[in-house]
Amino acid sequence: MTRKKYRFKRKPGMSEAETYAHVEITWIDPMSDASWLEIKDFMKMKPATCKTTGRLYKKARGNTYIFGDWSLDKDGDIETVGNVTVIPNVLIEDIKVIK
Repeated sequence: MTRKKYRFKRKPGMSEAETYAHVEITWIDPMSDASWLEIKDFMKMKPATCKTTGRLYKKARGNTYIFGDWSLDKDGDIETVGNVTVIPNVLIEDIKVIK
């Protein structure tokens, strides 16, 4: 099985954030409801298919870490990240690199 590349070599003029692939992740979000339901309505419930986009920071320890916002220091290195999402790998259906 070929492993996809989500981190790229830094070229002159690139910020560190640009070395992380911009991805769209399709994942399954479990559905819940705290109200009282009839069985027929309960059985109609389905998990939601969600899409999240951002820079893929790392796939590790059973999770995928992405960030959507970042600030840079004077050298173009990432100083802080925001709009972060951690998705359990078992819930991910697809990861597509956005060109």
